[in-house]
Amino acid sequence: MKMAAFNAICPLEIGDKVIKGQGSNEVVYIPANRIKAVFIQGPAQVYTVTDIACTHYIKAGKIVFSYELDNSGEYAELEVKVLA
Repeated sequence: MKMAAFNAICPLEIGDKVIKGQGSNEVVYIPANRIKAVFIQGPAQVYTVTDIACTHYIKAGKIVFSYELDNSGEYAELEVKVLA
């Protein structure tokens, strides 16, 4: 058996609040100490990250984070935009 290791940094933590537009896989995260006004076109909602899964693809050499929002039981790969 081969040993595999990886080093990755997840952009979100459990408990972080994100803004997600309806039907989109893109979320906006604004760190709590940097709250600003955010303008989103179309319907959007604030969610809380309740769990994070990490999948390590050894052959492809990539790492994918999937997020559960508001204890939904569903995990989705999300494109995270962090506003500084």
